Amino acid sequence: MTHKELVDQVSANLIKQSGKIQSERSWLAMRNYLEKLDSNQLKLILKEDA
Repeated sequence: MTHKELVDQVSANLIKQSGKIQSERSWLAMRNYLEKLDSNQLKLILKEDA
């Protein structure tokens, strides 16, 4: 899985858990943060959600 796919999957899981996005600005902030994480960190987040 590519880094972008991991970011997409983690962000989708976070949105699913919260039920909504507060604003486009908060969504962009979350995406920017996730993009700074490495692939191992993103995989760890996905495992914690499972």
